[in-house]
Amino acid sequence: MIAMNSNKHLDNIAQEMNCLRTGGLAIVDHLTIIVDNLILNAFEKVKKSFTLSKGLSVPNIAIIAVGGYGRRELTAYSDVDIMVIAEKRDKFSEKLAKAFLYHLWDMGMNISHSFRTLDECIEDAMKDITIRTSLMESRFLTGDEKLFERYKTDIYQKIALRDRKSFISEIMREVEKRHRKSGNSTYLLEPDIKEGKGSLRDIHSIRWLAKISFRIRKKEELSKILSKKDFFHLIKAYDFLLRVRVCLHSISRRRNDILSFEFQEPVAQMMSIKGTKKYHAAEILMRLYYKKASYVLNVLNSVMHLCTAQYIKTSFDLSIRRISQNFFISRNEIIIRNSDILSNIDNIFEAFYHYSSIGKKFSYQLKSSINTKAFLINRKNKSSKTTIRYFIEILRGSRVYETLRLMHEAFVLDRFIPEFGRLRHLVIHDPYHKYTVDEHTLIAIKNLQEIKNTKNERLQNLKDIFSKIKQEILFLSLLLHDIGKGIATASDKRHEEKSYKIIKNILDGFDLTVQDRHKIEFLVKNHILLSKLALTRDTDEPETLTTLCEIVENEENLNYLFLMTFADMSAVNPNFWTEWKAYLFFELMNKAKKHLEGILDDKLITSIAEVNDFIKDMPQRYLLSNTVDEVEADYRIVNGLSDKNVSVSIKEKADGTAQIIIATFDVIGLFSRIVRVLSSKGLNIVRARLYTSVSGLVLDKILVSNWQDLWWESVEEELKDALTKGISQKLQGFPLYRDLVGANYTVKNSKGISAFKRFEHFIEIDNEVSSEYTLLEIAAPDRLGLLYDISSQLYLNKADIISAIINTEQGIAQDVFYIQCDNAKLDSEMISSVLNSLFSVIYGQ
Repeated sequence: MIAMNSNKHLDNIAQEMNCLRTGGLAIVDHLTIIVDNLILNAFEKVKKSFTLSKGLSVPNIAIIAVGGYGRRELTAYSDVDIMVIAEKRDKFSEKLAKAFLYHLWDMGMNISHSFRTLDECIEDAMKDITIRTSLMESRFLTGDEKLFERYKTDIYQKIALRDRKSFISEIMREVEKRHRKSGNSTYLLEPDIKEGKGSLRDIHSIRWLAKISFRIRKKEELSKILSKKDFFHLIKAYDFLLRVRVCLHSISRRRNDILSFEFQEPVAQMMSIKGTKKYHAAEILMRLYYKKASYVLNVLNSVMHLCTAQYIKTSFDLSIRRISQNFFISRNEIIIRNSDILSNIDNIFEAFYHYSSIGKKFSYQLKSSINTKAFLINRKNKSSKTTIRYFIEILRGSRVYETLRLMHEAFVLDRFIPEFGRLRHLVIHDPYHKYTVDEHTLIAIKNLQEIKNTKNERLQNLKDIFSKIKQEILFLSLLLHDIGKGIATASDKRHEEKSYKIIKNILDGFDLTVQDRHKIEFLVKNHILLSKLALTRDTDEPETLTTLCEIVENEENLNYLFLMTFADMSAVNPNFWTEWKAYLFFELMNKAKKHLEGILDDKLITSIAEVNDFIKDMPQRYLLSNTVDEVEADYRIVNGLSDKNVSVSIKEKADGTAQIIIATFDVIGLFSRIVRVLSSKGLNIVRARLYTSVSGLVLDKILVSNWQDLWWESVEEELKDALTKGISQKLQGFPLYRDLVGANYTVKNSKGISAFKRFEHFIEIDNEVSSEYTLLEIAAPDRLGLLYDISSQLYLNKADIISAIINTEQGIAQDVFYIQCDNAKLDSEMISSVLNSLFSVIYGQ
């Protein structure tokens, strides 16, 4: 029987209809009809069996489709939401309902159910907005039709229309809450097509609001309250989103609504979307998705505006106040009396200037007029002095992000700077980025703008720096910093160079001083410099500091670059800018400022003779990276070695990180031993500095980022004990981590299979960047024991790790090691041996 494997049967039908390029609405409607028939037949069978076995008449119950099933939105793996309503709760009605439900479950159907009397429908709906909106999608299936008529004429009206004002407000609050939870952006690289911003749930919200406010029962009736254009785009978007969901469920073979990277290409193929020379099929799919989602969001905002105007009225000043020759304030909105003046683009930019400066919204009419006039902006008229002046004033204002966002939504920004327009809906497959390129840029501007007025004590240093710069220069640099991605190929990793070349022509159109222009060019060209040095280079090494200072040249440029780095990194994803990263950046910045000012640290000399002897024994790089206070503290740790082989100190920092200092005498594979212990405790190593004295003393300073998250009362003593044992114990060689843990080993990385598909891992050795060390850089999907295996292979190849920068995020390990052999850089033969060993470890798992 079909229903015995209903999911597979429905999936086969959905795939067949997809092959015929059937629309999403048609597919889900067809699947709904199939399930309707299954339920009707099942109910008739159970009803007949019930009457024959019990010898009683059938109780007055009705079977109603609710929720997604009521909307006729079934996919192959959707839950079938049904409600059984009864005249009253009695044992016969409940027995029939149970017999019916058990029969459906035996058939293999995914049934979500409820049993209610008519009065209970109202009572439950008023308690829970989810139940209330679900019951608003009620559709009769079978059973007592008269009972359903009573439900529709009496109960449904109360559910949908009781206390409409508060119901509308509650739906709007739920929309805002859901958007915030799902990332608060339409342009996520891996969107939730059901619950995200611009998703199917927003279409449902449009339907609910229309039903409450305007008593619209069917989606076709939305044309009564929407413009012909908006209605057309909404239905097309609805059809597209449903088809994407059907394909996603079929490929996942489950109810999955996250359009993640691993599913985008298969979904595109199932939808018969073909790639071009410029874009992969998956990229075309995502651009279509963002376009459709933005239509949905625009209609949702329009319907919410209509509902607010009708039910949540406030007293308005009906007077009209002039703010310029062409623009006025009415009902607390910016209006225009004659839309024809927008044919002059100076006036379009004047409108956005007023939006930025006085803090009022555009009227619906003005916003619509600008949308229709944006196409008039072209290369000939976009560079008028008046337009440029208004744009620069916007960048100097207090609502830069809000204004640029609105300009982008209206396609004004895209026409004004076509190179930025190429970034619209652009997807770059990257292990860290969460947003499309244009959305990333706007969020970077938003994050920087918020620094100006922040009250967060942790961001006060940034706020102080912000007060010293010209914000219009920094905001314009941010707006242009990624435009090279619009023309970069998939294999081109140097988008900053392309951006730098492109902006030269763009800046010709702006009225900038030579100094300001050079500043923007410098920032765009070097916007990844600070993050590269802070996160992938040892900031104690002279080469690192020299490289930075030679490029920035002065403290002013350093301030600009630091703010731009913060804005850029904080917009990668909400969790990318962390406390420990801030610490690394501030540390590098402070060292660079001292270097630029010509301040050299005093020679480390103390009044304690034993400490001075300790200083003489340590290598030069140790003296460059530690203060007198730190040296004296280190000596106390080393002094603790007198009665044991290992001395450990743990110092927790205010930012939640902790520095673990280990003093010992050199043993075979020391760093691997330490890594093994710290990894077993779940500690995330982000930096390691290893110092070996002339006399053979080893002092390792290791920074871990998640100390505060894992701290508990006895953790320090337990960790010290584990490190002492792990360093002191005798080892029989250095087996790979998989052999070390045996049956407990798993190759799966921390983020699952998706990380492998999203990221091209590599191993690179650089023998030129440093005069003393060979730099080894590794990027690979993270897994348990990876750092241990890398350090062990380096030891087995007789390569000494002098320092290490360890970075693991989004399931990707990006580690940099400064290595030597016999106090010198590795020769070509040794480099080859190291690479072969590491390739076997990383690629051979």
